[in-house]
Amino acid sequence: MKELSKYLLQVNAEFKNGEIVTEIPYEEVMRLVNEPNIVIVRTNIPEETLQKAVDATRAWAEKTPLAEGPDTFVNNQHKRRLHIAKIQQAPQLFHDHTFDDVANLEEEYKKDLLAIFDPMRKFWNALTGNQEAFGFKEGDAYFHPQVTHYPMGGSFFGRHWHPLNPQKVGQILALNQYGRDYHSGGTGYVINDTVIETEGFQDMGDLLLFRYDLPHWVSPSSFADRFSWDDPRGRWVAILPFYNPWGTPAEYKEPQGWKEQIQAAKKATTEATV
Repeated sequence: MKELSKYLLQVNAEFKNGEIVTEIPYEEVMRLVNEPNIVIVRTNIPEETLQKAVDATRAWAEKTPLAEGPDTFVNNQHKRRLHIAKIQQAPQLFHDHTFDDVANLEEEYKKDLLAIFDPMRKFWNALTGNQEAFGFKEGDAYFHPQVTHYPMGGSFFGRHWHPLNPQKVGQILALNQYGRDYHSGGTGYVINDTVIETEGFQDMGDLLLFRYDLPHWVSPSSFADRFSWDDPRGRWVAILPFYNPWGTPAEYKEPQGWKEQIQAAKKATTEATV
């Protein structure tokens, strides 16, 4: 493990039998996330596996009509998001591919997508102590596998946050390489009034971990490039949210009071010892 910058850590891992095995115990990884820190896990998932996931997503999207209506959270769809998100109340511009019904994808796409999502699922279970499988759950939380493309020329996701539970820890897997496949745009965070930008630190195959209620965003790709929905260049990531779509959304007030929380915890500890 090494410190890349303040609140930004890197942890090495091996990719064994389809599982991400970190150099330190999973409990220690979660402790670092909850301090809080942003933890970059160098998963060593083969580049070929990551590229196949991108190729499968693109091939599936080419034969699947764009979704126009409200999200159903029970199907496989892709949508060009250019609006203010209702839940997060954040502006966004990106191409979203969601696989809430991943089990019923055509086999040619499913195998390549599960090659990344299943390791992410197992890793999240290991970090959080859960035993969750893929699949829709009426009135309960479940996984929402998602591949997101941030095209060149100004794509972004505005500052937002989520409820801490039941997700606990967010995961963002880099499916392509900064400096080669795209040259601008990365995920940013705020911890204790400190801005942490991960652009340039996350390589292909690296998995960003963060405490799920931290304010975060995706910085715009450079406007020096011309924007096109049809241009496959740009940043590609896979995420694996775990939530109840009909549950309680994040509070309107931004949960950025880490200094207040830390001071309250210290005060409680001091009073308990008096």
